[in-house]
This record gives sequence, C-alpha cells and structure tokens, in this order.
Amino acid sequence: MTRRLLPLALTLPLLAGCDPQGLDLYSPKDARDYVRSCARAASDIMCRAMQPTLAAVSGPVSVLLPNMGDDDRRDALAQFLSGRNTTLAAFRSDAALQAAFARANIFPVAQLRTGTLRTLDGTPHEVTCKVSGSDRTPDCQIDTLRGRDFLDALKPQADSLYATFPEMPGQLIFFPF
Repeated sequence: MTRRLLPLALTLPLLAGCDPQGLDLYSPKDARDYVRSCARAASDIMCRAMQPTLAAVSGPVSVLLPNMGDDDRRDALAQFLSGRNTTLAAFRSDAALQAAFARANIFPVAQLRTGTLRTLDGTPHEVTCKVSGSDRTPDCQIDTLRGRDFLDALKPQADSLYATFPEMPGQLIFFPF
C-alpha cells in the first residue's frame, strides 16, 4: 500500500508549488489567441490593452510584445508612462490610451518582411528580416527593436507574434504611443 501512495505523496508537493492559475501548457493558434491567453494573467497589462484593438481589426496581424515577464513589462510601461506624466492606474482606466499603445505595436500584415511597414497608428517603421539559426525562425530588426516570430512554426495558419528585444540595454521595449 505504501508503494502505491509514494508517487502521489511526491507529486502533491510539486503541484502545490505551481502557479495558482495552473500550468501553462496551452499552445496558441494565432496572435489573437496568444494575446487572449496572456491577458488572463492579472498582471499582464499589455495583453489586456491589446485585446479590444485586435478584436476590431479584421484580417492578418503581426503583434509586437516584449520578450520578458509580466512584471517586467508592467514596470517598463510604468516608467514610460511616468515620462508622459501619467500612471499605470490611468492607463488601465483609459481605453483611448490603451488603444494608442495597441495601434503603435500592431502591424496589419500576417508576417513582417523587409521594407517600410506601418503599424495600425500609421507610423512607418524600417524592417529588415532574415532567417537565422537552425530553427529557421525569422529574425527581424524593426527600427530599434529586434523581434523573433514566436508563432512561425504555425505558418501559414497563424498571424505573427514577435517577441521583441531592445537593440541596446535601457532602450524602450515597445514602440511609443
């Protein structure tokens, strides 16, 4: 009897240490689905801000999201907003400000390609993409951001979701709005 309970006794403490929202084993089918999924986290303010804009856009999209944790994204956004004399609380309650953020970080194309592309807010961005590494995932330089298409393995069914990195430490990790 003890041998049968041993695996259960070892598994319960492991599961108790997991995130209260559960294990994240879900694989999104496209960029909108990814944003919906990450918006479920109480701390992911960027994904929540993008949802209404993505719902209003028909057709393909390429979404830019910083490649960092929810808390780090929130802190970077708070720092940016403080430079504009506003706060996260104001951002959370201002649908227009959230939409401005979303429009500045969403391209109305299925996948980024080399050239000048405009985000939903109309801002032109110089994009240079190349395939690198053994995984053949496109790596794009988008003005001062570098981005890798997180959903590339799902092509051609999915929109694109670019995990962004700043070109240099200390730079903004998303496009200003």
